[in-house]
Amino acid sequence: MDHNVRLVLLVVLLFVYLFICAGMFHALEPWVDAWWLKDGNKTDAAREFFRNYTENRNATAPFPIVPRSYFESFFYMVSVITTIGYGHIVPVTTFAKVFTAVCANFGIPLVIYILAIFGSKVSDLVLAGEDHFLRGVPGPYGRRTVTVMLVELFGLFFILMIPGAIFAQLEDWSFGDGMWYAFVSVTTIGFGDLVSGQRYAGVETDPNLPAFNFYILCKFCYILVGMTWVATLWYLIADVLPPVRPEGQQVQKEEDPEPEQVPSGTLLANQA
Repeated sequence: MDHNVRLVLLVVLLFVYLFICAGMFHALEPWVDAWWLKDGNKTDAAREFFRNYTENRNATAPFPIVPRSYFESFFYMVSVITTIGYGHIVPVTTFAKVFTAVCANFGIPLVIYILAIFGSKVSDLVLAGEDHFLRGVPGPYGRRTVTVMLVELFGLFFILMIPGAIFAQLEDWSFGDGMWYAFVSVTTIGFGDLVSGQRYAGVETDPNLPAFNFYILCKFCYILVGMTWVATLWYLIADVLPPVRPEGQQVQKEEDPEPEQVPSGTLLANQA
């Protein structure tokens, strides 16, 4: 199978996997009954439900962390399989916790495999550009240092600054907060101090806004692109580093060489 076709199929598989896991997680968590109360403040109702369900009467922190819609459950699963783990949505029921662990067990290796392919392909393109445009830079380490710096600058502008400005505009954050959110997302640090989508215009009254759902899908695509940038840097740097395992050291003990095969009839001729 062609490598590009296989990569496309893997990305499609990833989306299908996320859609299925998100639907099952949304069905396993009981938030929907607590959230869609017709009377009273929905946020307060969800927070009170959280207190009662977990028997934690000291849970006084603001609680925006309910999957109010299917696509919020989708973004929760994104934060799981990318290992970002914002913490803005957490599983409460035992079934949901077990299900999250199972989804992570299969989803995380799939994401790592896809990122490895993306990073390898992008790094090959970067190295081709390095050979063509940086021939005048002395030494292979000098050329690679310049290449890594250029890729870093590219990511700083197109992966952090521009998306950070967009997040700041959509979320009513400062530009610094928008860049910070972009950084902790693509590096999978995910502190959770900032989570996009919580104050998206209109989502408090209708979490199923089509624009909001599209926003979540765009965030996932952005995270994949950003993590590909990080994977590309890993490839470029690892390519010039010494191997982790010293030369000549093998994982398994070298097997004894097989005895040399004697041509048919030679043994009998020697004995004659």
